[in-house]
Amino acid sequence: MPNNIDRMTGRIASLSPAAFAVASAADKAKTVTGNHFEDVVITSPGTGVTHTRRMFAPLRDSTGNIMEALIFRRYKAPVLPDKSDAWTIPDDRKVNPWDINEQDPTDSGTMGTIPGPVVECNVGESVIVHFKNRDMRLTKDVKARSHSLHVHGFVFKQEHDGAYPLSNADSLQRVDGTTPLPGQIAAPNEVIFWNSIAPGTSTNFGTFKIGDRVPPLGTFVYNWTTQSWPTTAGVWLYHDHSFCDDKNMGLGAIGIVVIHNPLDTVNDFVIANTDLPDSSPVGNPVAINCFPFPFPIAIDKGILQKVGIIDQATRDLISPAVAQEMPMTDKKMVPAKVKEVSPKQPETEEISTKMFKPDISHLVQLDDSFIHLNRDFTAIRAFCTRTYKTPPVKAMYLQLFHRLTGSHGMDINGRTFLGNTPSVVAGTGTKMRFGVVGMGASGDVHTFHIHGHRWIIPGPHGTTASAIKGSPQDTPVSQFEDTRIFGPANSFGFTINGAAGSFMRAGGPSTNDAKGEWHMHCHFLDHMMDGMMGSLLIVDGGQAVSLPRGEVCPDQDVIPAATVVVKNTAFTPNNISVPSGTIVTFDFQETFHTVTTVSKTGIINSIEINGGLASPNTAANSGVQTPIGTRTVTMTGNMGDKINYQCGIHLAPMVGSITIM
Repeated sequence: MPNNIDRMTGRIASLSPAAFAVASAADKAKTVTGNHFEDVVITSPGTGVTHTRRMFAPLRDSTGNIMEALIFRRYKAPVLPDKSDAWTIPDDRKVNPWDINEQDPTDSGTMGTIPGPVVECNVGESVIVHFKNRDMRLTKDVKARSHSLHVHGFVFKQEHDGAYPLSNADSLQRVDGTTPLPGQIAAPNEVIFWNSIAPGTSTNFGTFKIGDRVPPLGTFVYNWTTQSWPTTAGVWLYHDHSFCDDKNMGLGAIGIVVIHNPLDTVNDFVIANTDLPDSSPVGNPVAINCFPFPFPIAIDKGILQKVGIIDQATRDLISPAVAQEMPMTDKKMVPAKVKEVSPKQPETEEISTKMFKPDISHLVQLDDSFIHLNRDFTAIRAFCTRTYKTPPVKAMYLQLFHRLTGSHGMDINGRTFLGNTPSVVAGTGTKMRFGVVGMGASGDVHTFHIHGHRWIIPGPHGTTASAIKGSPQDTPVSQFEDTRIFGPANSFGFTINGAAGSFMRAGGPSTNDAKGEWHMHCHFLDHMMDGMMGSLLIVDGGQAVSLPRGEVCPDQDVIPAATVVVKNTAFTPNNISVPSGTIVTFDFQETFHTVTTVSKTGIINSIEINGGLASPNTAANSGVQTPIGTRTVTMTGNMGDKINYQCGIHLAPMVGSITIM
């Protein structure tokens, strides 16, 4: 829960350690986790970069200790002749660049994603994955730290299945790295690593690597192909399938595969640089922009104590990691060239009236908005707010529905509860390609539902095996849907044409009809309220980010109440109808009055508050007058029951009634 909020209920994920130390049990129970947040040190295994991230709902084991997730991470290919630079330069990409809640996945941020890197290719292409195991959880047995890659959707030989314990040894991959036979794959000598997982009591693993049990620091090369079969097009998944695959997938060792078919122009399309925020796979769909005041505004000097104290999400927006351009061609869904782009420098011209990017050192955060001070910190220069960047013409949104071990809810892309889970951005004419994947244990069946929109599941032409194998997946095989059920390892894709006039879009055919934020979630009600809830934002570029927050559903019954004022020889109001169980308060604002039953119907209870049938002329000396203050009576009975009462001192001139409604 990186944003410490459940927008559905308004609850926060956790308290600060200081607040937690003094909080009552009731206050702790109002949070999602019932715990405090943690500042956690994370380290990149590739570069050694270390920094601290504030985690509001980290995964915890049964004793409350923070657990480590297992993350598949992408690295740049080696360029040195001896390949010694392999797995040293991370090449992280966001799963969904147009997700406003997905944080920077680079070494400056979360150091990877859940699900892991998206594997993309076209029909007709093959994929080679160079895999290295860097699981260094030294408190685990070495076999518990062994991992593999098993993929769905592709075609592969049995030795590349990666599924323990059935995979064959690969005769082209030796553990000692030698290549005595043509076609064998050169690799470092890894005998010591593979011997650590030798079977039984043996100390010798053997000659050839087996791709279903790659040991810590060991490597394996997987080969997957589409065989040029259009039926392989779609959204699939890959995951760990080694000794402890169930535990490992529960900690995040899973990713998504997208196989494109360029011939399917109805449902499929190529994502280019211009379709990504800032033309970068790690860009952010939201920016912070400052709008100058026509003249400086004086400040209270006390505000200077807050200058530069900015939350992490805002820092990521203002000072993102170095962007990576990812040019695409129509033929290849892989990077053609990668180059670094320096982030833009903040505008520093004090007299300018143009919108500008903020400088953190001059920024003061006020909840979700900001003020920007001038150069010498003597006045307010501008008001700053979060705004959406121009939405894309086309975009792809991928979502993994599963349950992370130790999570406080049910997760979409490793995050839980609205405000943290994917809130993806589209424009009023965006063509939206969705891919949905499920994973989990028994009972982890979900539905995928988007409010307002409609879509279809595409399929092949014909019904024979040969027709299915060779045809684009562009024929509708379902009615228009807004909800679809799926289970663990199920996956499917569909495209929503968001253009004006489309039957699929929300709101209606006109240009702006679809604008707004639409729920996107599992429709099992317990899953939905347990955090499996995201949203689809249809917005304009430059529009201010304003995200509503709900409140907790009251879980206690409300006890009905009513008040009758006793004053000036009158009951006000003198005739009331109330539900059974209502607490009626008689507010005596002067003395010398009583309340007593005269008659009743049904089982409604009698009233007697200092009752006594004294006459008015003896009231002062009756001894039954009620002091100033309030007295309460709980009225119970059946519908239609009625009680008539009067003042026992003033009698008939001062009467009233209560009816059960």
